[in-house]
Amino acid sequence: MKPTPVVFEGCFGWLHPAEGLRGVVLCGPYGYEELCAHRAWKSFAESLASAGLPTLRFDYPGSGDSAGDDGEPDRVRAWLDGVKAAVRRLREDTGVTDVTLVGFRMGALLATAAALEMAEDGQGIDRLVLLSPITSGRKAVREMQTLSTIVLRPVCNPEPPERSSWLNVIGMPLTPETALTLGGLNPCDAPALPAPRILIADRPEGKTPVKLAARWRTLGAVAEPMGVSGMMELTQQPQRAQAAAAFEPVLRWIVAAAPVATGATPPPDRPAGLMMPTAVERPIFFGSAPELFGIYCTPVLADPAGNRPAILFLNSGATHHVGSGRATVVQARRLAARGYTSLRIDAAGIGDSPDRPGFPDNLLYNKEVMGDVRAALNWLEEQGHERIVVIGLCAGGTPALHAGLGDDRVVGQIVLNPGRFEMGGGIAVSELMRTVAFRSTKEYLIEALKPARLRASFRKPARLTGLARRLAGRFFRKVLLRTGLTRHALRMFRRLSVEGRRVLVVYSSGDMTLAEFYLHLGEGGRALDGLSGIEVAYLDRSDHSLTVWEARDRLDRMIDRHLANLDSAAQADPAASDLTGWGLDLSSGGLPSGGLPSGERVG
Repeated sequence: MKPTPVVFEGCFGWLHPAEGLRGVVLCGPYGYEELCAHRAWKSFAESLASAGLPTLRFDYPGSGDSAGDDGEPDRVRAWLDGVKAAVRRLREDTGVTDVTLVGFRMGALLATAAALEMAEDGQGIDRLVLLSPITSGRKAVREMQTLSTIVLRPVCNPEPPERSSWLNVIGMPLTPETALTLGGLNPCDAPALPAPRILIADRPEGKTPVKLAARWRTLGAVAEPMGVSGMMELTQQPQRAQAAAAFEPVLRWIVAAAPVATGATPPPDRPAGLMMPTAVERPIFFGSAPELFGIYCTPVLADPAGNRPAILFLNSGATHHVGSGRATVVQARRLAARGYTSLRIDAAGIGDSPDRPGFPDNLLYNKEVMGDVRAALNWLEEQGHERIVVIGLCAGGTPALHAGLGDDRVVGQIVLNPGRFEMGGGIAVSELMRTVAFRSTKEYLIEALKPARLRASFRKPARLTGLARRLAGRFFRKVLLRTGLTRHALRMFRRLSVEGRRVLVVYSSGDMTLAEFYLHLGEGGRALDGLSGIEVAYLDRSDHSLTVWEARDRLDRMIDRHLANLDSAAQADPAASDLTGWGLDLSSGGLPSGGLPSGERVG
């Protein structure tokens, strides 16, 4: 049965229906780890449903596609209430009489705490499964602090006063109040049982499962440790659906725990719209072979002028439609407050969209994605949007550029740190990281010839072959570009200019993708000089994925200015650019009064 989008108490989720009366609620990791594990987590839910267990996975309040923001107060309380609301929703929608609660990483901590509260209220669950668990709030805070420091970010301008004390965890905020409350959460030490039967799965050499199982057995639970390899690797970079194979031992344990009697009711046909103060969001399906997924975000108040373009957000690399550090969700809702409708989508093989037949998951720079982009443009046109702006970050920037070629519906593009300009057969995330991690062949060679790496390469001849192949590929690409035998990037920009597109290309200063830009278009992109409608700007003191909040604020102003220039009514009437008459406080996201704000340069 097809998964069904659901909304409950401000949370967005997916119900994977099945006929069994035993159900499962999945509490995923948090923040960056959730972005990495998202597709494998989806596949795990599908496997549970295929085994006959109705399964609900969801985004915590303030995270993913759910309402709110993690900068708000009382986050820990909201997260726990979200878990309990998910259990209630599964019971109400399917009629299951037996519930297994599964928590992964910080989701294990929240699942345990919520299970204790439900048991105390007489609504306890039947089984609790903890995967690579973070066992205390203090450890969770410490891990987030570590993650915040190990990710290299540029020295930037001070954050606004209201955010100056927040911790930036790869774009996700951790406020002092949340850190303090979370640090006091210790459900694994409580003198009560979260569930009568418990499984704790972690790496085979881990000691945590044995200790927790022993402790809960003394309290009367049937508690089992399990050694499972590969689960922590799921949280390190965006994963393919096949990575869910790491959960297979856990899947077998859940299915074998008790007979799966049938009789669950099909999920009711309810609208899954999410109403917020300035935006309304609803899940949509578009295209065919395969049918793809997106979130349509519309302003609460209708556009007074009725002529603002719709925004189409593409995947940033293999990250699903919420974006790195949830930036796409935040941007869509910010623009909705300014009167812009948007659609954020998952291309085939990414996020919540199904595989593309014959292709692996998470394939970047694959020319087949242009069919997905055209399908999204068609869907927006069917909703009455005749003018569309396409926005893409990194690997999403390339299809964003190509989307405007020959398509008059695309009136503009905003391209952020594009890594390449050509589309082809596609490249896997792991392979891409090897090729773009170093700006030059010299840097790449220096790293590859370090004694430790060289010894490892000689022990595995396949590594030497791969190194030679990548170096040869770099060399021949440079020869083709430098000799002028291929000028596809310049031809593309010239065509966009001739066709009247307005294109804003933004690079973080010193970004690793600039080497590719200069290789195609000359130092500083000088080959683009004089092309009408093409603007190149540099965002100083910003990182590649734009997770620095202060830099995001500057980017917001650049986006607003570009959209205002696209709006003929706003150009004719400057007062319209401030959305006079909307009655909204937009002072923090208004247009700059003068030239470029500090930290922005036009190339």
